[in-house]
Amino acid sequence: MFRSIHKNYAIIISTIISIMLSGNVGLVPVFALTYSRDIGVNFTFNSSIQVTLSSDLVISNLAPGTAADSNVIDVNILTNNITGYTLNATVGNNTTYNTRNLVHSDSNATATFASVNYTATPTIVSNTDLADDTWAYSYSVDDGSTWSNYNGLPLYSDETNVALLKESNGPVATNAGDKVKFKIAARAASTQMSGEYNNVINFTAVAAPAPKTLEMAYADAGKTKLNGYYKMQDMSSAICADAEVVDEGSQMQVIDTRDNKVYWVTKLQDGKCWMTQNLDLDLDSTKTYTHADTDLGWGDTIDDTASWTPSQSTRNKDSGDSGSSSTVTPDPDPIMPGGIIGPDPSTPQTNEGYSFDPGDWYYAGYNGRTLLPYALIDYLTHEYSSVNSNTILVYGDANYTNVYFSNVPFSNNGTHGHVGNYYYRTTALAVDSTSGITANQHNSICPAGWRIPVSSTYSVDSVGDNEFWGLVYYYNNKSTGSNVGLEGAPLYFVRAGMIAHNSPSAGGDGYYFANPITESDGDNSYISFNSDYVSPYNNTGHLIADGITLRCVAR
Repeated sequence: MFRSIHKNYAIIISTIISIMLSGNVGLVPVFALTYSRDIGVNFTFNSSIQVTLSSDLVISNLAPGTAADSNVIDVNILTNNITGYTLNATVGNNTTYNTRNLVHSDSNATATFASVNYTATPTIVSNTDLADDTWAYSYSVDDGSTWSNYNGLPLYSDETNVALLKESNGPVATNAGDKVKFKIAARAASTQMSGEYNNVINFTAVAAPAPKTLEMAYADAGKTKLNGYYKMQDMSSAICADAEVVDEGSQMQVIDTRDNKVYWVTKLQDGKCWMTQNLDLDLDSTKTYTHADTDLGWGDTIDDTASWTPSQSTRNKDSGDSGSSSTVTPDPDPIMPGGIIGPDPSTPQTNEGYSFDPGDWYYAGYNGRTLLPYALIDYLTHEYSSVNSNTILVYGDANYTNVYFSNVPFSNNGTHGHVGNYYYRTTALAVDSTSGITANQHNSICPAGWRIPVSSTYSVDSVGDNEFWGLVYYYNNKSTGSNVGLEGAPLYFVRAGMIAHNSPSAGGDGYYFANPITESDGDNSYISFNSDYVSPYNNTGHLIADGITLRCVAR
């Protein structure tokens, strides 16, 4: 395997400042303040990035007791680096000018032009605001229409402060390059000693390195691939922390070694790595899952011998369900319209040791309305909308505009929009019964290295412990009134509804499991949303009995 190596290339142009003051000490006219550049001093060139200066700087009208600007020079940057560059400026060097001041060319003279103090928020608006015998710089990134306030440059060795002139997030688009206009200004006291004053200004352009993706982090950790994909079970907190890119830039597909299904994952702005596709694990009721492949045995101490068989789990009925509460054998029939397989609503499903798979359907969103109707796929009542060869359509819309699901990946979310499977809470948490559900649950059917996200109370203005609220905070403008930021990139949440309840609402509502942090958070928290609301903290009881969708976050 070959990996590209990313390097920073810096161009440093050093320029000599010369200030010429002639005549005797005292009230003597000053004929020139000169800024000149010594060509070829500390100059480095690389084919990926180039910096050039248009001319020298000269202040020609500085007189005792006055202030003046120099002429304006252009600092041009040209790069084909796909991640852009930063252009910085400093003053001084480690040989002649280990100072921010302009020093007299006569080594016996003590007179200087002192540099204005560097600050991140400069306040000197005009050169006439300069103190006597001081100098400063100003720059413009819009071709001279507006100029920055005057500021002092950091010393070349200052690693804390950076005078950033311009930055780009991508390559320079034109052959002319990016341009920064630059000038200096000085104010001379009426008694300033005449002569030549010098220092060095360094313009440093650095090509920004390509940030490390999740795929690079997997490779750097020495992980191997299966069927061309890195493994979900190899994810670790170290790999996630090592990745720098977030959102779409870090989307990658990984494979679940339990059934070789492939899922999209990415690093998000909360600093955590999430699945951006619903879990689609078809649980085998007779198979034993272990700590090596499944999220089992996590706690204060890790039990690497932990195991679980889905047939152990039971689903308790509640008041929201119809039918008796007797235990029956799971019945995957009949086959529903559109090839969707669901439970027979006439038979209470009280002992479900596996997941319900609706088939390969992809959420396509909704086009044309704000408020969404319920019941695209109603597993309880068999109320279905009309079907054609490619889509299920809400209420049989003859114009095919109100699309909820497609049996092929949809253009707005691709395979991210796969509905996946529905799970009961006891199954999702890999426990034997509802009595085994506790706060801070240590087991789940997520792949090893992943877990169910946690949910707790939340504050609108902070991320806190509620991981779903963190996503609302970063991607949905901290809003509980609309889910506009949840369905699109990079989250791709799906409104898949639920099964085995009076309000399945597939296509209208989305439900995802969460793990409560404390006993006061309830034993069955989840997130729910539609176009009108987002509830990142909900612990109502009926979801103990209902099947909903699941996504996992890396441990």
